[in-house]
Amino acid sequence: MRFKLSAAGLVLYANCLSGEGLPVKSELVRRECGACHQADSQERMSRISYVRKTPEGWQETIQRMARLHVFSTSPADARKIEQYLSANHGLVASELERIGYSLDGEDVQEQVPNEAVKSACVTCHSYAKIAGQRRTREEWLRFKDFLLALFPTLVYQHRFEDWMGLCDQALPWLADQFPLETPEWKREKDLPPPGEGRWLLSGHQPGKGDYIGSLTFRAAADGGLETEISRQFSSGSTTSMKGKGLWLSAFAWRGSGHGTDVDRAREVFHLSADGKTQRGRWLPFEHPELGATEVRHRVDGSPQISGMVPNVLRRGARDIVLQVYGANLKSPLQPGEVRLGDGIIVDKVNERASDHVTVQVRVAPDAKAGRRDIQVGTAQMPGSLTVYDKVDYIRVLPEKSLARLGGVTAVKRFIQFEAHAFSRGPDGIPGNADDLDLGMVKAAWSLGESFTSPGDQDTKYVGAIDQNGLFTPAQEGPNAERPRSTNNAGDVWVKASYTPEGSTTPLKGRAYLLVSVPAYRGLVTP
Repeated sequence: MRFKLSAAGLVLYANCLSGEGLPVKSELVRRECGACHQADSQERMSRISYVRKTPEGWQETIQRMARLHVFSTSPADARKIEQYLSANHGLVASELERIGYSLDGEDVQEQVPNEAVKSACVTCHSYAKIAGQRRTREEWLRFKDFLLALFPTLVYQHRFEDWMGLCDQALPWLADQFPLETPEWKREKDLPPPGEGRWLLSGHQPGKGDYIGSLTFRAAADGGLETEISRQFSSGSTTSMKGKGLWLSAFAWRGSGHGTDVDRAREVFHLSADGKTQRGRWLPFEHPELGATEVRHRVDGSPQISGMVPNVLRRGARDIVLQVYGANLKSPLQPGEVRLGDGIIVDKVNERASDHVTVQVRVAPDAKAGRRDIQVGTAQMPGSLTVYDKVDYIRVLPEKSLARLGGVTAVKRFIQFEAHAFSRGPDGIPGNADDLDLGMVKAAWSLGESFTSPGDQDTKYVGAIDQNGLFTPAQEGPNAERPRSTNNAGDVWVKASYTPEGSTTPLKGRAYLLVSVPAYRGLVTP
């Protein structure tokens, strides 16, 4: 204990010399954490005052304190500590938007801009976990010793490279890139979180498709916010959800809810610096891999468009009923005030209201293919309507994915595949940036061997895919039917076949799927 206090004192002393540090105003934090984290005359606490993290980062820190340092407090007080640190020692909007994908569980391929960081740090965890922290230079430069104290086997795990030397290169770079106080922090740290109000939604739920809708925030008795959400999918189906949550900072919304198609879901959203847009995901509690990506736009007094159904039209189509959704839309409205671009004729306005407009349209046979901006009265939405000639090919999405075995002691991790139709776009060349995604189509699904290992028969053992594109992995553990009683892991091709309307030739696509062992860290028993 004497050594730990001495080290903490050295860090506190070095940081004080730099003049940096954020005062801790919370009496709860000072009382519960002050036994180990010393405070100075300016209410700066060792370590705590010299670091900023995401809400998930502070939660992990509190859990580590309880696990390693016998930090004991009530669950309610632990939540209050996390909320205070997230709000006062957290990241602001411009910082969160760069790493939001890691907090809401989106599967992306990261680009690491520094080779030393890539070799020394990203071999064990994501780059976003590093970029989701801000520290003083002194804190960054001592981070190598901190990691070695917690994980002494690091050197052996990196025995084929000079991990210590790589850290000496990586940490000064991180100190320059992610200092405690940034221009974004100074500019945005005092902005208030949103309160009650209405937001327009647009999103995509794997397997169900695109949707639009609305969200209402109402004040809750406990100081948080209650939520009421409605969603309408391009297929015409509707769902609703009710819940509650908190802004853990002015920019980080964490909520939970239940609805017509999900028992329990959690929400991870981040607010833009101008306070007008939330971006993130809502995730079924037990199967977050099936979560939906969503954008929320704050409703103010100006006319707004959130989306339309349908949002893809084929050349020559006639008598199409198109519904435009939004807020503060002009009413009454004439056909000439609905503009969908050259070649799309609005014949009739069927319904008109402040939150939606229904029109009957036709598309000229020679209408230009591509994405269109639309306008209803003075409200505009760029690139929201697609005109195409024909379906040229399909893609199976995601193109690479990882499912996990389960069902005994672990929860299975599914993968929802989608077949998307594509037009080769205005330039007539398939496979480049101007190709038009025409959305999900109903395909026939099957699995195929990837032939990584001869005779492994992975398609027989790894699991099954249904005709909605949902892959369900097999059970974990040894399988006596397989050679050497190995488990049901393996890799396969996921194949889709789709015949466009008016054609007799099926279009085919495939994606790579790796089925692996359970995620043993954080196992949840079904």
